[in-house]
Amino acid sequence: MIRRPKETVSYNMSRIKATGSFIEKIMASALWNNGLKGYRKNSKNIFGKPDFSWTKYKVAVFCDSSFWHGYKWGEQSKKAFKVRKKFWINKIEKNIERDKKVNKTLRKDGWKVLRFWDLQIKTKTNKCVEKIWKTIKNSE
Repeated sequence: MIRRPKETVSYNMSRIKATGSFIEKIMASALWNNGLKGYRKNSKNIFGKPDFSWTKYKVAVFCDSSFWHGYKWGEQSKKAFKVRKKFWINKIEKNIERDKKVNKTLRKDGWKVLRFWDLQIKTKTNKCVEKIWKTIKNSE
């Protein structure tokens, strides 16, 4: 594994966006091309600020990065960190807990919550869109 200078790592991490990420752009394009319009992006009025939401149908969609949201999180994942191990494990575990809280709160308020991993969005975009369509149709 290549060790990068602290300044390089810091710069790279600062370039990561909270909104408007590559996977969000893929999803937005796919939604639009499949006629799924009328969504809100990162609505501050909805708990957890879903990446896409349809308030009329109470459907919230999140596009989760494997790294930040702990895809297949476990002991193997934790061993992968070589630098600032405690910090990163704590950070990702807090993100996982926050995601669970957001799901629970939204569902309690009558929302249907869909979460897609970046891997799904990149390789099976149409399946993700189909699932969103079905969820909206069932909410009418």
